[in-house]
Amino acid sequence: MLGKLLKYEMKMFGRILLPLYGLLIATSVITGLSLSAVMNNVLDEYLMAFMPIVYGVILVAVGVMTIVLLINSFYKNLLGREGYLMFSLPVSTNKLISAKLISNVIWIILSVLAFIISASALAFTMIALSGEDPAMIITPPFEEIAHTLSQVTPTMVINIILGIVVLIVIMALMIIRIYAAMAIGSQWNEHRIIGSILAYGGFRIAEAVIMTILGMTGYASHYIFALLNRPFDMDGVANPFGFGLLIMIVGFGIVAAIYWFVTWYFLEKRLNLE
Repeated sequence: MLGKLLKYEMKMFGRILLPLYGLLIATSVITGLSLSAVMNNVLDEYLMAFMPIVYGVILVAVGVMTIVLLINSFYKNLLGREGYLMFSLPVSTNKLISAKLISNVIWIILSVLAFIISASALAFTMIALSGEDPAMIITPPFEEIAHTLSQVTPTMVINIILGIVVLIVIMALMIIRIYAAMAIGSQWNEHRIIGSILAYGGFRIAEAVIMTILGMTGYASHYIFALLNRPFDMDGVANPFGFGLLIMIVGFGIVAAIYWFVTWYFLEKRLNLE
């Protein structure tokens, strides 16, 4: 059932975001063409600012729309009137939350990839029309990348994987924090938005206070910071950087688990639909 829920979530986001991704990439190519034309004195320089502005607007629209869909899908499907249908399905509350969270993380990653692809398309378009040999411009960076990859050690691979996991956990934490805030805010019948904002602000303050306390007390924190600041050999056994990433994964994971429980509790035990 989780697969079906996830498929539904992906389709719901895809109907809006995929066309925006296509528009973003197409606009980046057109922007590259216009900038190249201005540089070659084919177009007036005043037109140079137009397409970059359009590209920037669409880029912002993709980011804003991703966040809006993230918030709206959770609120509308699970806290609004559609919640009567969603909670009547033969599926647990945890699976409903999981489908939302997984799809949201995937679409955030896809939005970042769309930006990278569009920026690359813009750069390659300008290079292709610059009048210079594209190979002379493109080859050196790729040679540098190949040289760097040839020196990668197993420890570095582990650290890269841990770094990616950290980013995914942070994204999940950011999303589940919003879910928990909206779940608490739903208890305010007449002021749900205000309640959600206050809950979110309370979460952030609580996190800051706890992090301050943990950073000021205990031998464990002193040991960790000393270990992270110690010189080390990436080829050696010691890997304090990876150890630090692992601590981040565990720490952020614990916080995310707390927000998950808060979200589950209010949806399972204190559900208050519109």
